[in-house]
Amino acid sequence: MFMIEKGIRLGTMTLEDLKKSGGLDTAVRGFGWFYLGPEFCENLLDASVCEDAARLQGLGRKVCLLTPMLSEKGAGLMDSVFKKLLRLKRRGRIDAERLEITINDFGALELAGRNRLPFKLNAGRLLSENAFESTGDRLKIHNGLGLKFFRELGITRYELSTTGIRPRTNFSRGGLYGFNPRNLTITLHYPYLNLTSARACLVGMPYVPPEESAESVHCARQCRICSFEIAHPAIKEKLSVRGNTVFLRFPDKFYGSEKDLAGLRVDRLVYSPFP
Repeated sequence: MFMIEKGIRLGTMTLEDLKKSGGLDTAVRGFGWFYLGPEFCENLLDASVCEDAARLQGLGRKVCLLTPMLSEKGAGLMDSVFKKLLRLKRRGRIDAERLEITINDFGALELAGRNRLPFKLNAGRLLSENAFESTGDRLKIHNGLGLKFFRELGITRYELSTTGIRPRTNFSRGGLYGFNPRNLTITLHYPYLNLTSARACLVGMPYVPPEESAESVHCARQCRICSFEIAHPAIKEKLSVRGNTVFLRFPDKFYGSEKDLAGLRVDRLVYSPFP
């Protein structure tokens, strides 16, 4: 029988914050996977997420570490996180078989290779666009060579966002596009679709011109407190902004059965309680 794995995306919320909210026990009972770490902003990178990963594994759960786009500043921070994960593995506190890392930047992919990480790597929502295209009611693979490139690096899982409907795909005609759909699996995030991410954000980071380095920026991380809802006269939907990323929420169920998901190569659903 086709089984769907269930996960929850905590992002930069720490386990201590979750415990204080009274939600830790419920989350541990309800989800087999926990998605931790900053998915979109390098200013939120913190090596303390490695300890949370070890703690969750101690509770019998699997962990996926989300990693963001990187500048030269973020690359140094990311390297520190990777090295701490390796130390925890050597000490027996991290089980490599129950930890995945989602990559959203080719620089992070290179760092993972340099550190010889023994963890499974995934292509994140920002990196997956190199192979996948989602428009209207369609989800299609537009770059078979891109899939081949990722597969040669050991990446066969791709993370995408729900668009509120069950899309039509070109997976059944994979041979025409140079890929075999059996060589990939999809993690689907819901109910928020990430629309766009920027280099800076509205609240915690001053504007940095493209020609200048972000290395000297000291972000106050106000985005961890809450998100903002925004409206625009040309857009009928309400949008949510957290940090440097704009989201659109799709509250309705987007599939009829787990069989529907199997046809989309989706075998893992990840719920985000907030953007």
